[in-house]
Amino acid sequence: MKQDYPENKYQALYLKYQPTNSNNYRHQLIWSPQTENMNSALILSQRIFKEHKQNKFSVRKVSIIQPKQQQYKEVDYKKQKTTINETKRFHMYSNSKNSKIKQLNSTANNSFYSKKSVEKQQQSSPVKPKTAITRAKQMLPQQISIVPMDIPLVSAQSWCIINGKNGQLINGHNQYKSRQMASITKIMTCWLALKLTQQFNLDLDNTYFTVPEKAERIGGTSAQLSSDDKLSIRDLLYGLMLPSGNDAAITLQYNFELKKSCDFILQMNQNALDIGMESTSYANPHGLYHETNYSSAYDIGILTYHAMQNLQFASIVKTKIYYSEIEDKFGESKEIFWENTNKMLYQGFRGVKTGITKEAGPCVVEYYEDNQNSLIIVLLNCRSVDHRWQDAFKLLDWARS
Repeated sequence: MKQDYPENKYQALYLKYQPTNSNNYRHQLIWSPQTENMNSALILSQRIFKEHKQNKFSVRKVSIIQPKQQQYKEVDYKKQKTTINETKRFHMYSNSKNSKIKQLNSTANNSFYSKKSVEKQQQSSPVKPKTAITRAKQMLPQQISIVPMDIPLVSAQSWCIINGKNGQLINGHNQYKSRQMASITKIMTCWLALKLTQQFNLDLDNTYFTVPEKAERIGGTSAQLSSDDKLSIRDLLYGLMLPSGNDAAITLQYNFELKKSCDFILQMNQNALDIGMESTSYANPHGLYHETNYSSAYDIGILTYHAMQNLQFASIVKTKIYYSEIEDKFGESKEIFWENTNKMLYQGFRGVKTGITKEAGPCVVEYYEDNQNSLIIVLLNCRSVDHRWQDAFKLLDWARS
């Protein structure tokens, strides 16, 4: 044996450092020395090989709990919690409701467990070890609003601020959205009437229009006109813009179409296209609800900018009180007193028009001018009549700051 031991030791070491699959192991036998004690050398080499394979992972064996034995051991688990720490794995036995083995580190050889146990481990949520370090949650960058934060909150569903000097948009909200505009329609009615008067060389004070019967029946806000009343174009324009007379609007449309053979509504829409009002459509001269009578805050702002260039228009819309003498159908004269519905004229504003219907809500267009500023403020569908005044003040203060 003393002579054979070095040979056996050589054979064992030779097997230990060669590839461990079974095919290579058989080839190693062919090249190993042939002696009488070959059987004992093989037994020794196999034992060393097995020990080397086990020590390679440094994992302690864990006894597998059989289903029948688990019922008797559940009582012990309720009394105490046992943890078994290993170099590559962490097994946790909790109460009876959570008696499954949970894998935290998968670096060890998966051959120690069956395929079914691995599938169950993948389905179950991983349990963090007590030594794990919790990291602070990553803070995502907040979204930066495009609109400056100091813009005041207003109740209007659509609004915009237009520079009164060059017609440029300063700021707005839903300013391109089309919606009902109520009596704001009369800004276009008044501006078009002034343009047609100039086009046909008519005198504002010496040209008289007769009130038709349908104007008296129109309803809504009124200039208190009666059928067959006669009044000048200038008086009609004041009756249109100050008390927001729907009867005055119908009278202007009727007489221009009757005497000058022009389609008044068609001219309103053509004027809108000429100045770039792309979200606007006119169906009547007064603004009572019609599904095709709508505009946007931006378009109204552009219209107001162009209309305010007309000195007659600017003079009418800033007037607070107006007296008119009207000849009725019996040839008698009567006086009518009109007060502007725009209460902001008493707060430093210089026009231009209010409007309200059930569908459009409270609306207003305001013009403000001082030594440094020239501003047009358009507010559509405000929360209430009082809110439209408050909204105008908020936007004015913001624009001037």
